[in-house]
Amino acid sequence: MTKRHNSIPESALFTGGVLADPALGSASGHSLAQQLASFINTPNTTVYDKAIDSVYLSTHTGGSQLHHLIDGQHDIFGAFQAAAKALPDDSLWQEVMGTAHHLGKDLFSVSGLPVVSLEPQQYQSATLWLNEHLHVPKSWLGDLLQINGLELFSGVLSVAAVVVGCKQGDVHQLAELASASGLAGMLTANPIGLCAAAIALVLAWKKRGEASDVGKGMLVGAGSAGAALLAGSGAAALLGGGLLPAIGGVLLSVVIGFYVRRFLVNRLYPGAPVEQSQPQELAWQVPEMTPVQVDVWRAMLRHTYPMSDDVRRMLSQALS
Repeated sequence: MTKRHNSIPESALFTGGVLADPALGSASGHSLAQQLASFINTPNTTVYDKAIDSVYLSTHTGGSQLHHLIDGQHDIFGAFQAAAKALPDDSLWQEVMGTAHHLGKDLFSVSGLPVVSLEPQQYQSATLWLNEHLHVPKSWLGDLLQINGLELFSGVLSVAAVVVGCKQGDVHQLAELASASGLAGMLTANPIGLCAAAIALVLAWKKRGEASDVGKGMLVGAGSAGAALLAGSGAAALLGGGLLPAIGGVLLSVVIGFYVRRFLVNRLYPGAPVEQSQPQELAWQVPEMTPVQVDVWRAMLRHTYPMSDDVRRMLSQALS
């Protein structure tokens, strides 16, 4: 049995890393991404915005969901190249800020920014092969190769949870994270979550824990992630659209996932009972007194203090 001895901040960070991907990848998380996009991804108004989106504005290749991936102008290098050509006499600082402003807005679009840019033909070939050989939906690859702000946030939490699990050397935790992030990453096409799951699985394998320990951890991760995904999707159906319903759905999915995880943890691998400390006898130590202190106490006892004769006699005998 692996002892679970995380501190409170580490335990909270690990739990957040386990539940962030499924909660923000649920239907409530998708609704929250849409709401954030409406607030942050505002219409393009600057010359840098129009320069970076020039390929899409002229050809509409890829549509609103895929043009960041295949137009070659929405990764950092391509966007800066396009922004640098927008004005003939602007400064380098203006070009950098114009690029950062546009990419910052696009990061909080529903599709997000590309992990790597592809040519349209490359994307078509890859999606066709995955669909024919692995029956992967064609839209899944496009989602996998783009990451938005919420996916980035949940992915960073997953990576932090990997660090906590590795630090503690807990096979249960590593297997749990591999299962939760792997399941959520596959269903929501989060590239960082999938990378965190792969790293956690490798680390769990290197710890050479028993197969039952790995299996229990993966069951806990799958159960808590599945509960969070279902709760977030159910909340989105019941609460409808809007920013507050989306936030409420995400929070509800986290709460449901937390309690399901705690239930499974307590049932499958309860922690070692806390050792009860034995009562210790109090050992009173009377400090040694110098001869001067003894004389002072003897003088004080000769005065009429409000104490009984028995107490005065006991103290006199102790100091004699």
